[in-house]
Amino acid sequence: MKLIDYPAAIAEKQHQLLRAEQHVRRQQEILNRLTAEIDTTIAFDTSLKNDAQRKARRIELMGSASYRTAYANLQMAQDKRAEMEIDLNLLRNQFGVLKLEKRETIAAREMQLLDAA
Repeated sequence: MKLIDYPAAIAEKQHQLLRAEQHVRRQQEILNRLTAEIDTTIAFDTSLKNDAQRKARRIELMGSASYRTAYANLQMAQDKRAEMEIDLNLLRNQFGVLKLEKRETIAAREMQLLDAA
């Protein structure tokens, strides 16, 4: 990739990261809604007499397929976002190294001109 291509590539990675962030937020909202439903169910369950029973029921409800799926989806979305952050940082670092190499080349040419004069 050429030096001039990096700003557009970095911007594209940032857009991808933004979309990944939005996906993480949506998945977190789903999990939060399910957690609130579980908490509401427990709060209105008059058969639960103490904290131990409420905690046990909460664990039981969090073991449901829908909750486990929502949790797994959130974890995958967070992992994908982390991978995109790594890719973005790599691209930025490659851009920085390429700029340094260009500066080094310019400095070497300037030194050659000074030595020749």
